[in-house]
Amino acid sequence: MKRFLRPRLLVSLAAGLVATSCAVAAGAALRDEKPAPAEASSEPSTTTAASTTTTAPAPTTTTTVPGAIVQPVNVDLPPVPWEGWGSGTQSPEIQAYEQRLADLKFDPGPVDGNFDQALVYAMEGVQKMAGFPTSGRIGPGEEAFLEAFQYPVPLVQPGPYTPNPEPNRTEVNITNQTLTLYENYQPRLITTMSSGSGEHYCYDSPRENPTENICEYANTPSGRYTYYYFYEGWHKSPLGQLYNPFYFNKGIAVHGYEEVPVTPASHGCVRIPMHIAEYFHTLVHNEDAVYVFGGQDAVITSRTPLARSAPAPEAPPEPIPPPGEPAPPPPDTTPPPAPPELPIPIA
Repeated sequence: MKRFLRPRLLVSLAAGLVATSCAVAAGAALRDEKPAPAEASSEPSTTTAASTTTTAPAPTTTTTVPGAIVQPVNVDLPPVPWEGWGSGTQSPEIQAYEQRLADLKFDPGPVDGNFDQALVYAMEGVQKMAGFPTSGRIGPGEEAFLEAFQYPVPLVQPGPYTPNPEPNRTEVNITNQTLTLYENYQPRLITTMSSGSGEHYCYDSPRENPTENICEYANTPSGRYTYYYFYEGWHKSPLGQLYNPFYFNKGIAVHGYEEVPVTPASHGCVRIPMHIAEYFHTLVHNEDAVYVFGGQDAVITSRTPLARSAPAPEAPPEPIPPPGEPAPPPPDTTPPPAPPELPIPIA
């Protein structure tokens, strides 16, 4: 009788162990997921031990708040040596950081493993947001910051003057010298920039046939503006040249410049790196909002009329010949022959 019962007992124990193992595995899989919040019920739930039917829970509905930013997930990046990496470095590890910066909407230029000037500008933008020294290098601190990067709270928040912030807008942060472009409420581009230096300067106005000399401080005023005019290519001004400027406040524009210092250095415009200025105008449109935070009012200190040059004296009249002398022949006013037509160049 014991020999007859022992195999059946062993089979039962084996079946129980298999069931227990499945339950443990299922529990481990469920712990990897974040549970949905439970809803309170006025009636206690009942469980029937004999039931073999499992009822799936009702699907949960996730509500996205309009304008809420989708935050990036954490990643593991290659470890950085204590001395860090800087301009001129080339390695596959650099390429991993370029890809992370591109995913976060900091434009590092080509994702090719070369630490070029575009990557320097991207790292300066990261360091400005993190409050790090703006060296443009990648160090252990930048590694940890980029691995767990989270977008900051937008500067434009619902309020009396902006009850519904625009989904497509540009935010210029004078305090940390960064520009963030939002598209459909999400960050589309983040870049370092350089705004008005605050220095005192003078210029003649208007550009053609100036009538006065104006002196003021090089500030970028705070406020809400809109893009209204784009000029393709280099736009010459009395104070320098602007590449692909998109104007939003009279003569103040977002434009490319060959050098973008980490500190304010312009006459009031918002300078951005050249590789970003190549396409920035394709991301914004006329009437898109531009918000400037932390700026200073533009203060004109003097206006001085320009002295007009004296008119050229009139030519004296031709002398009258004395009686009996013939008058001199009139000047030849026949126009010279027209030059031959040149062929029109074809680009």
